[in-house]
Amino acid sequence: MPRDECLWCESKQLAEGTLSSAGRVYFKAKKARFWTFDENMVEVRARVCVDCGYIDLYADTSKLKRLVKP
Repeated sequence: MPRDECLWCESKQLAEGTLSSAGRVYFKAKKARFWTFDENMVEVRARVCVDCGYIDLYADTSKLKRLVKP
């Protein structure tokens, strides 16, 4: 679970969102299970500190745990 403060300056002023390019930015596991019904793409969420501009990135860990090999 993300902390409620900026990791760089410890400000509590964080704006949540997603990163975008031509579409959303996803994480693709290098060693994913071969046979799954889920696509090997995990959405990346972001938070930006309003005070210093630091960006935190977070992935959907529940989906990632289903995709990666132990």
